[in-house]
Order: sequence, then structure tokens, then C-alpha cells
Amino acid sequence: LRSVFTPDAPMEIPLATVTAALERSDASIGETAVNFDPPPIFHSDSPALLVVFIGEPKLESVNADDPSTMFAINTNWDVLFDGSEYYLLNGNQWLVTKDLMKGPWTAATKIPDPFKNLPDDDNWSEVKANLVVLPEAPAPPKVFVSDRPAEIIVTAGKPQMVPISGTSLMYFSNTESDLFYHTGGKSYYLLSAGRWFGSPSLDGPWGAASDSLPEDFALIPPAHPKGHVLTSVSGTAQ
Repeated sequence: LRSVFTPDAPMEIPLATVTAALERSDASIGETAVNFDPPPIFHSDSPALLVVFIGEPKLESVNADDPSTMFAINTNWDVLFDGSEYYLLNGNQWLVTKDLMKGPWTAATKIPDPFKNLPDDDNWSEVKANLVVLPEAPAPPKVFVSDRPAEIIVTAGKPQMVPISGTSLMYFSNTESDLFYHTGGKSYYLLSAGRWFGSPSLDGPWGAASDSLPEDFALIPPAHPKGHVLTSVSGTAQ
């Protein structure tokens, strides 16, 4: 081999030839289970935000020797607890509630004094830069909290639907979500992370719908504002 394959006399072999030689007739391919169960799906027709915890909310003391201020460690939101109420920082606005999971959340009227003793490091720089209550704060958004991955549909006011020509579908024009209504089946359909979910109401219950989409979805014109969803419609060229 060394006499044949030298730097002066290389041999080029097609990649297909190499991969074909590597195939094994006795090789087995295991099946991977795919979870199509719908996540919690929330809907709001006014400004809203979604706070997701990875499992049950977990709190730790900001300072080991001072349990007066705690923070949530399993969410990417700034959630602080002063011993009686939970505070959530949304941009430069503070929201407060006594029930972390159920709410309701209202605009905070004060910031607990212990919050001013947060460490002077990058982890808390944004929080420390907003330790004030805005004098003319906007109306607080709705807050939805989930202990597992979830989705939120926010429409700018009452849902507005636009027909898709040549189909029995209507799409929602005042939301960033890929949300549709099928007039034939009187059902709502949501595309999330490549998976379809269906429901008789925007408030649920939602169920897996990737394998039961109405045929109308395949008729959405590729150039349509919602044509990008064709990549997730089974049987289409996309």
C-alpha cells in the first residue's frame, strides 16, 4: 500500500464508491420515537409574555448569607422573590404577584430595598440598572407562566382573518404566529417548530395535527405570505 499511495502518486476514489463499500447488510437502524403531544398553548388578544420554567420553579438566595432576596434559577427571565411577593423584570418595567404560577401580575409600585444589595457583577447589571418604578409605566402585559416548553399566540386586538384564495383556509393577519382557520372543518391550526396542532377553539384543547391536516394546506400558493409553511405540509414539493 505504501508503494502505491505516495504523495507523488495519489489515487482519487469517488465518494460514492467509498460509502458503498462501507454499507453493511447486517446493519440495523433503530426507530426514534417522536413526541407529537402538544405543548401548553396560550392565547391573548392584548400584549402578553410567556415565562417558561424548566420544571417546577426553583429559587436560590442571591447571597448565601442573606436569604431576604431569592431568584429563580431555572428560567431565563429575571424573577426575584422578597419573601412575600414575586417580581418580574420585563424590559424596564417591574411586574409583581403573590402567586408565581397563577398570577395575576400587576405593575409594581415599589422595589424592595434588599434588591439594592444585589452583587455588582454582569449577572445583575441589567436588573440593577432598572431598580426604579417608572412614573408613567405602560399598562402591564398579561403574563403566562409554564413549567415546561410552551407556545403563546398574541394577536394585536381581536383576531383578524384573511381568506387564502383557492382554499377553505383563512390566515390570521395580526399575529406573528403561523395561525390558520379551516372553514370546512371549523378548526384552528397552529404551526410551531415544524409541528402542526389543531383545536376547535383558540383556547384549546389543542391536539397533534401533522398527520391530519386538511388537503387545503397543500394548495397554499408558494408565493403567498404564508407560503413558507409548505415546508411543513406533508406531500408538497417544498
